[in-house]
Amino acid sequence: MPFEPKPHSALLIVGHGSTENPDSSTPYFEHADEIRKRDLFAEVHCCFWKEEPSMREALHMIDAEEIYIVPDFISEGYFTQDIIPREFGLTGPTTRVNGKTLHYTLPVGVHPSMTELILRRAKEVAPDAPLAETTLIITGHGTGLNQNSTKAIRDQVEHIISSGAGYRHVTDAFMEEAPFIAKWDEMSPTENVVVVPFFISDGLHSYQDIPVMLGMESEVGAAASQREVFRHNPHQLRGKTLYYSSAIGTERLIADVILDQIDDFDTVHKSSTTSDASAIAPGREALPLPRFLDEALAAGTHRIGEIEIIRSAGGFVLCHERDIDAVTRGDLSGLEAFHGPEAARDLSTYAPDGQYRFTKGQTNLRSGWVMSLGSIGDLLLALDLFYPAAVGLNRAAGDGQLLVQNLRDKLSRQTGMYRSARFISSAGAQQLVRDVCGPRNQCAKRILWKIDDSTPLDDSEASRFDGISSGLPPAEVFPLLCQEACNHFVSECRKVSKAEHDATRETAGT
Repeated sequence: MPFEPKPHSALLIVGHGSTENPDSSTPYFEHADEIRKRDLFAEVHCCFWKEEPSMREALHMIDAEEIYIVPDFISEGYFTQDIIPREFGLTGPTTRVNGKTLHYTLPVGVHPSMTELILRRAKEVAPDAPLAETTLIITGHGTGLNQNSTKAIRDQVEHIISSGAGYRHVTDAFMEEAPFIAKWDEMSPTENVVVVPFFISDGLHSYQDIPVMLGMESEVGAAASQREVFRHNPHQLRGKTLYYSSAIGTERLIADVILDQIDDFDTVHKSSTTSDASAIAPGREALPLPRFLDEALAAGTHRIGEIEIIRSAGGFVLCHERDIDAVTRGDLSGLEAFHGPEAARDLSTYAPDGQYRFTKGQTNLRSGWVMSLGSIGDLLLALDLFYPAAVGLNRAAGDGQLLVQNLRDKLSRQTGMYRSARFISSAGAQQLVRDVCGPRNQCAKRILWKIDDSTPLDDSEASRFDGISSGLPPAEVFPLLCQEACNHFVSECRKVSKAEHDATRETAGT
């Protein structure tokens, strides 16, 4: 059944993201691009736990009053059941927050249509392997911390077996619990073996760790986008013919699963939607983002971060500030030309030296390109990809609606290996601002947060910086605003906290 368009609603796809792996968020943006092309929603955006824009920034990017929030995760668990609801202030399937109606669906990976995608991916990677002579292994992380992840994979194994797909043997395997993927050959009674990673993205596990466990690689290499693709199927290993696919979440048709989850949500919940009485009362209606941006440009604003915004006869042109003279002269011969906003994400992902730009506020955006955009909507999307939520944060700040989160609050929400970051001393945090933030450290954001409600930042170049790295008058620039400590800063807090703890133990002689 075709998906019924929702021209007055927005879709927000939520992922985990990473401060270290540039490939982690790629599938989410690809799923958003695919759905955006179908013209089903007024707006389609992504947000992340460990990348920009954060969940607490994301709603500033959206004008629509009704928002479907879809967790693009492989299973139910701590992130989908605790972190995401907490970050958005969700109290049930539908919650009214700040004048917006937020619908929260089940994660993508638990939808029944995932089975079909696994079979499709397995067939694509091993088109000539006879099913009756092939073992299919679905592999994942496996951990005692989240049994739902393991259950999701085992459910898929059962669905495939019961579907009569034709494989001689279908089984699950994991990185950190039995049956271990490293023993894939022992669990395969056939010569042909197809391994499909049950992850959303080709991140550290599917593209780096598992290949070593399979014996395809001798050591963990760089991220997928930074080296030659090693998957030259098939691989002759351990007396068997091994086929290894990319993560199931990289499948283009995951976009359809996202839409399926929204359809299922509407079927189960939409008729009984009610407003949450505990929700925050709506503020005054904000100027729509495209109009806000257009009026700012008309008033003389033309710079954001390192990017120049130029009106043209066909719409708008973007370029790096170092290329302004060439663009205004019309000499584009030495510049790489792009048409449309989609390339903005790739341009903003890597610095000129190839390093991952883990925060988009870094002042190392590569130059040598020009981008033509046909509408104010395309311009807004491009700017959100270059500088996530920057325009919306400026609008919220101007309206007095920007909720700043102090560092202690941010650190108290950290989980897993980052939980220890909360123990950093105030002195350590103050020094870290000087060491990590501000133009001297390649960060062009204006810090709005404090250490805690009663502890402002010490005076320093970083704490005084106004978010305008170009030196232009404020009226000509959208400043880059930092409403909460970025994930890079949180990661550094963890390191300092550990160093402080180790120093204390050494002093105490323990």
